[in-house]
Amino acid sequence: MKPKIIVYLPVIHAGYLHFLESHKNADIFITNESLIELIDQEFDYLRKEIRAISPTQAEVSLEALLPERKISLLSANDLPFLDEPGQEIILPKEDIFIWIARKYLTKSKIVFDDTFLRWNRENTLEKQSVQNKQTKTEKNFGELIQSLVAKTKKTAQLSSDWWRQVGALVFSEKPHKIIAIAHNHHLPSPYTPYIDSDPRNSFHKGEHIDLSTAVHAEAAIIADCAKKGVPLQGTSMYVSTFPCPVCAKQIAASGIAKLYYSDGYSILDGERILTNSNVKVVLIND
Repeated sequence: MKPKIIVYLPVIHAGYLHFLESHKNADIFITNESLIELIDQEFDYLRKEIRAISPTQAEVSLEALLPERKISLLSANDLPFLDEPGQEIILPKEDIFIWIARKYLTKSKIVFDDTFLRWNRENTLEKQSVQNKQTKTEKNFGELIQSLVAKTKKTAQLSSDWWRQVGALVFSEKPHKIIAIAHNHHLPSPYTPYIDSDPRNSFHKGEHIDLSTAVHAEAAIIADCAKKGVPLQGTSMYVSTFPCPVCAKQIAASGIAKLYYSDGYSILDGERILTNSNVKVVLIND
């Protein structure tokens, strides 16, 4: 019994081809419109991919690229016929296929492939350890860094955001000079979430971080320096918690050259943006 791949193919790119070619002995099944509609009833966002090629176009394209492979469209009604004991089914490790496996493929042997194909809900919300970093303890730094860490952590405690209190400080290392300091805070006032309620109440920590009434500490500093005409090119920033993807982009665009942090994780493309912009990342352990 040959292994079978099931894949949602909204676009042809190298990641998909690598995924398919890494399982050369497997037949390929592309989700058709009926199966996509079934998935969309559960996840409600595939219809937003308005630039996606149709399943038929995906099938024709793959047949041209992989002429030696057996390629078919898979409908919702076909799923029960694939699901049988001893049948190996290879799926991308994505939210929609984890759901399909749990709901419709309970008899088959399921193999999830970790190849990154697209940003889905699980990939987007995944907490990733920061890889491209130096790690030092506070005692390995001079008194300047130690004092800045203490000052920033104390400033973070001024935040009225009960989800997470974050402090950030921008400074020059040569000469030693504090340029700006801030903490995350709500707008238009610290009491906004307690008057109007907090939209974050509907989500867990780390989810949909853009849906907030708060301005992040890093963004507040960069905006304030821009307003005052203070250049940040070549400066350093210490932030108590690793920046979110939006703040990471602002840090990279601002010209800040080095980022120190004490806690947190990278989500989405935060770390990649920083390292690709040559921002040196340093973890400070207590």
